Amino acid sequence: MRTASCVRSVSSLMGGTGYTARAGSEVPACAENDGLHPSKGVRSTICAAVLEVGAMPLLQPESLSHGHYECRLLDETLPVFTDLLASEVVRRDDGAAVVRHPNTPWTLVVHEGGPDAPVKPHANHYGFRVSEHTEIDAAAAYLQEHRERYGLTLIDGPRGSHFAYSVYIDEPGGNTIEIEHYNPRAALHGRQIAAPHWSEPLSAERFPGRGYVPQALSHGTMQCVDKETSNRFYTEVLGLNIVGGGNISTYIGAADDPWYIVVLPATERTLLRPVNRYALRLANRADVLSAHDALGRLMGSGVSHLGDVCEDGSDAWFVLSDLDANWWEVTSSAEPNLLALG
Repeated sequence: MRTASCVRSVSSLMGGTGYTARAGSEVPACAENDGLHPSKGVRSTICAAVLEVGAMPLLQPESLSHGHYECRLLDETLPVFTDLLASEVVRRDDGAAVVRHPNTPWTLVVHEGGPDAPVKPHANHYGFRVSEHTEIDAAAAYLQEHRERYGLTLIDGPRGSHFAYSVYIDEPGGNTIEIEHYNPRAALHGRQIAAPHWSEPLSAERFPGRGYVPQALSHGTMQCVDKETSNRFYTEVLGLNIVGGGNISTYIGAADDPWYIVVLPATERTLLRPVNRYALRLANRADVLSAHDALGRLMGSGVSHLGDVCEDGSDAWFVLSDLDANWWEVTSSAEPNLLALG
């Protein structure tokens, strides 16, 4: 991580001045991998190492506050969110925009990566939820009808998987997005994520003429290598909760947030850049600094990269790459960080 650039960019994008940086790891992100597998040696000692660091969990996040999403051109991708997914652009600057669904405090920072921004794997998508099963068929029909208008490169479904019934789209920015109905009866099988993610549903009048109404941005997805080892890292290090899952998958979330991340094991992977990350919000600046110090003791045995701390008065943040080369931002700020970070 280039600290000087970080300091200047944070000041300009978040409106602050006088940023300072505390040193993090000098190890380049994913320096030892081939683009398909996490760096060797990172996982081998995590089970012992995380237990030796001290009290668990190391982090105590108040929320999973933001997701970060790289597209090619904002002008192509943002209409997909506003016109097809009932979301609002609440802020837009040069090269980045903040998207929010009215029923979801969790926001999505959409970064413009340019025409060469890579296609992201299907297993690194975001999902929106509707309230009725029949809406998925209506959504698929509407998306097919308007495919050319929005530059959709693929419409996959509808299709069922466990308790979900979904249609997937590939938007022109190189990302997959899911529209799903999740059977509420799954709650009887211990899947707490099946409960509605909204207290007041959006009416059809708020999103007319489509036959479906996205009611929430419900989840993101990512991949791991070994489910059990990664679950320990999420709970014992990052302080996240296991909120569901199946024989293969794990669902993780923070505090009482209804939104979650689906984690799926994979042996062959395309690793993502830090512009694609999730943000964990801690209570205050001091907690962020303490977390950075504690995570530094896990370098090479759970943390594959630890960036410098950027500070601005009462707030601080840094990025890290975990044992599976997935990227996280740890922050005390309620405002989303608009830095792409590579």
